[in-house]
Amino acid sequence: MQQEWPEGIAADPDEARARYQYDIREARGAARQVLRADLGDAHLGVGLTALVAVAVGYFRGLRSGAVVPAVFLALFCVLLAGRFAAGARGRDLVRRSYLLTFGWAQWF
Repeated sequence: MQQEWPEGIAADPDEARARYQYDIREARGAARQVLRADLGDAHLGVGLTALVAVAVGYFRGLRSGAVVPAVFLALFCVLLAGRFAAGARGRDLVRRSYLLTFGWAQWF
């Protein structure tokens, strides 16, 4: 099977591969920038979670309201264990797990 390169038949496969890897790095870097959350976003996520828990607790009952923070606590613990297994320790472990759990608030 012969590959067709944008440069034609005289294309250098090593240069094409280097361009491809560069483009992939750039695309991943751009995605990281878009998905990056900071502590302010995570704090907003905690506040919104608490607000939703209070609202659900008020309208549906205390047990139903307790489910919301329990789900986020379970998610935090799972992420904490996963980051620990990946080698994160100390403050970095807690910070990254916190950002992964509550950083979704950056889209509000």
